[in-house]
Amino acid sequence: MDSKLRRYARGAWGVTRVLLFLVNNLYAIPVYLVWMAVLAPLNWLAPAFYWAMEGFLFHSLVLFAGVLSYTAGFDLVELGDSISDLESERCLLLANHQSTGDVPLLMTMLSARRRAADNVLWIMDAMFKWTHFGMVSQVRGDFFVESGKEKRDKSVQELREQMPRNYLSLDRKWIILFPEGGFLWKRRAASQRFAEKQGLPHIQHVTLPRLGAAQAVLEKLGPTARGKENHCNGHGDHNGAGSARPSLRWVIDVTIAYPEADRPLDLLAVMAGNRPPCNVLMYYRVYDIDQVPTDTEGLTSWLYKLFIEKDAALSEYYRTGRMPELPGGRRPADQPSSPPRKLRQDLLEWALRQAFFLASVVVQWRAARLLWGWVGAAAALVV
Repeated sequence: MDSKLRRYARGAWGVTRVLLFLVNNLYAIPVYLVWMAVLAPLNWLAPAFYWAMEGFLFHSLVLFAGVLSYTAGFDLVELGDSISDLESERCLLLANHQSTGDVPLLMTMLSARRRAADNVLWIMDAMFKWTHFGMVSQVRGDFFVESGKEKRDKSVQELREQMPRNYLSLDRKWIILFPEGGFLWKRRAASQRFAEKQGLPHIQHVTLPRLGAAQAVLEKLGPTARGKENHCNGHGDHNGAGSARPSLRWVIDVTIAYPEADRPLDLLAVMAGNRPPCNVLMYYRVYDIDQVPTDTEGLTSWLYKLFIEKDAALSEYYRTGRMPELPGGRRPADQPSSPPRKLRQDLLEWALRQAFFLASVVVQWRAARLLWGWVGAAAALVV
């Protein structure tokens, strides 16, 4: 009887968490969109304030999502190179992609890094364009890559063209990219067939990365682009004049490891908290941008090596429960990585930001009713 009651209690709590998440999105996303519409003239008159406000609002949404996994008991443990000193640096972050749980967990990581969370640029699949998160991403200039070879090639070219406007001119810091181009379970078989044809190792826990988006970013922002002038009109260059901008400084390789192979946390598990509490590992390797090849052959080999090493590390982790030291990164080869670091969320900050959004609902609703009253009165006068 007790076990049955516990199951019912867990089920009820899971349903409650999902409903709270949905309610949170039902007011938080519209509040973000309405504020951005109301403040839109400031994008021309006072762009620094406009994008600072956008960063505050977006960071709030990231924190709301990040707290989900934290309150569900899914603790994020960081290993490898420290990235705490890089949140104000221009970085390309490359992560393996296992499930829909990857994004909220990356948001958990971001929400602990204020400057990075305020000024991140996401590159994601176009299937998310018209979701609630996709609508926010469209406002802030994130990029969507189409599926299918022809559409994907066109998207990559558009990405090259938009980097100066959507990244440099808005003074973004981190770019988040899943170079595999899809979930592990969807791409694994095709990746393994391709690896066999190319004489590459058989990999099980990641797939071979696609070159397109990563190469486009590095072409526009990598070592060969450093020192070039970018003609920007964003808040980093208010007069619209051309200015020399620093390019990307670092590449951060992120290996996401769930407790069990082929059973990653998904979005429903993060929302409902219906899986046992666990640690999710994020292992970082940081590379100076000058260490990353820029030619097609060199970059392909470098990315393949990166992901083959990820697979070997994940295989050992799932077999032994211990994440091995991965080669590379900015630590000397004979220096061990720093101790594991468990991320904590600031629940007071979360509560204050929720209070701001709830107050915004009241303000925006009253303003909308007042405006509607004026429209009605004007219409009556005309009639």
